[in-house]
Amino acid sequence: MSVIIKEYKPSVNLQPYVEFYWSGNFNIESAGLLSQRVIPNGYVELIIHLSDFHCELLQGQGFSPSPDYTLIGLFTKPYDVHFKTHVKVFGIRFKPEGIYHIFGVPASEVHENFADIESITGKQFRDFSSKLLEAGSVKKMISLSENYLMGNAQKSKINLYYLNRASEIIRRYKGMISIEELAGKVYISTRQLEREFRQKIGISPKSYMRISRLNEVNRKIKSGYRLDLTNLAHHCGYSDQAHFIRDFKHFTGESPKVFINRLDKFIVNPSASDIL
Repeated sequence: MSVIIKEYKPSVNLQPYVEFYWSGNFNIESAGLLSQRVIPNGYVELIIHLSDFHCELLQGQGFSPSPDYTLIGLFTKPYDVHFKTHVKVFGIRFKPEGIYHIFGVPASEVHENFADIESITGKQFRDFSSKLLEAGSVKKMISLSENYLMGNAQKSKINLYYLNRASEIIRRYKGMISIEELAGKVYISTRQLEREFRQKIGISPKSYMRISRLNEVNRKIKSGYRLDLTNLAHHCGYSDQAHFIRDFKHFTGESPKVFINRLDKFIVNPSASDIL
């Protein structure tokens, strides 16, 4: 196995903002170049490299090492990541509406992009990251992260009640809800909801619904729940198989059959599953 990812629950107080913490080991045997395609999942990732060996991301005309502390925005298309040797990381997966509350930076600012989070947050994050690198264990890194993020959350004066609630409903309904029903549940107009999503998250509510629905498809595929494609499409709320295949290819770059047969070539992490 060339990739091992383990997930860990955040505290109850941070669950409105953080989906989970995770540790990742990539290209464990350092067997040449490992290329993986990352499938959109509707979250924002903070990647903290724990050694001098970094993953490489497409920047400009070629692949370059990512920053020590890389913020990966919400993507709506797959992107490739390279690992030339064993890369060890600690990650924090933020709900897209949650990162604004924690760092004061809307997810829309890193939409379809990568950023060095140090350039956004400055000295306070550098102090935290220095302690993180000295932690020595995932348990200690999580404890440090909890204290740091909770401190930021408590100081934040940002209130995104409508957006937070709407995003959570979309995830809970696995994207299978209409924009009109969603707006009714959070007591604002569809126009206001559209504006809030685009300004703070960077995409429309309908686009976020499509990603959330894809997450449900990938949960089924990863769990080994074998349905034929027609039933899988119906179960996940698609109007017909053609619609399902078209949406699937948009987000993964492959047809469902090819994707399933080459699953080891993809990083598919739709949501918290077997969380410790």
